[in-house]
Amino acid sequence: MASSEKKYTILLLSAPIGSGHKLAAQALEQSFAGYADVRVVHGSIFDFFPGSIGNAFLSFYLWVLSYCPWLYELAYKWGNSQSGSLWLRNWLNGVLARLAQDFIERTNPDAVIATHATPAGVMAIYKKKFKPGMLLAAVVTDYTVHKWWLCEGVDIYFSASAKLRSQFDVEGAQVLSTGIPVRRQFYSAYDRQALRTKFAWGETDVVCLLMGGGEGLLPMESIVKAFHGQLPLHLKIIAVTGHNESLQQRLEDFHEIPLKVYGFTDDVPELLLAADVVVTKAGGLTAAETLIAGCGYIIYKPLPGQETGNAVFLEEHCAAQVAHSPQEVQALVCEYAAADADVRAEARKRRSLAYGKPEAAAEISNYILRNLKKEVKT
Repeated sequence: MASSEKKYTILLLSAPIGSGHKLAAQALEQSFAGYADVRVVHGSIFDFFPGSIGNAFLSFYLWVLSYCPWLYELAYKWGNSQSGSLWLRNWLNGVLARLAQDFIERTNPDAVIATHATPAGVMAIYKKKFKPGMLLAAVVTDYTVHKWWLCEGVDIYFSASAKLRSQFDVEGAQVLSTGIPVRRQFYSAYDRQALRTKFAWGETDVVCLLMGGGEGLLPMESIVKAFHGQLPLHLKIIAVTGHNESLQQRLEDFHEIPLKVYGFTDDVPELLLAADVVVTKAGGLTAAETLIAGCGYIIYKPLPGQETGNAVFLEEHCAAQVAHSPQEVQALVCEYAAADADVRAEARKRRSLAYGKPEAAAEISNYILRNLKKEVKT
């Protein structure tokens, strides 16, 4: 078969630990769909072992984040220290590399793109043992770089920002600062006023969007209560609770202030693009989406670990603000709402242009395919 007719298989490997890694892979899948000579397989490291094991681990992970975040902080810091847990990482990745062998052989990828540190490490070991010519890329989905990402054998790292370059210390690896890939729904051409009309928001309304990710981890009840008796007339509060049905019901039963509540919804991109200010966590994908939209960005009490690292970076370099209490959120939102409408609009445009990276997925897919074709020619 002539090289021009070759069909390239791209394996996107994520992990269902938080939604961001999977969403980044979905953004890349959308971008690769524009190429007729590409076949995309979207996998997860949980595909390497029985689903019951993965479900148990995921339940434990969410429990720790909700009730023992200090335990996660200890594990994160230990793993990120120079003499920390790299031996554990290497052992775990070695075990998973053996378990992955059947899946990888059946998929037979020309290139693997990992959007989580563990599959990046697993595939680095697999590549060394079984397929040394395979192109291996890693998309770091945070604004900080944990040491578990840094694995010999990764050919190319795609980074959220050029300012993170010093955190990549991997011999032989290239680092490109593309930004974090987001789905095209977050940057497609849109009529902002039409979106606001769709949601019944008036021209003078200032809309504050509360988002806690797919699991609804933001303490929205406490934040909403902080506005009781201090809600400007033109300020609208919109809460998106994700899969957290209990939180959704409690907020719908809260009548002290006007409040619109959404559960899990496909309208998140449109809500974000039409809103004025967003209060959310410091997850990498959420941050990338918010920066593209240009909204005022308030990070609530970042979780220890990568969220704290993200928050530090976003506050220092991307005009985000960090609030550590519901009262701080209320003050920051009301301060934003009090600004002149033209000033808010100009600031939104400036933030989007300065910090948004809507072309990240396209840049990554172009790079991967260009390098695969170069290998075939040589």
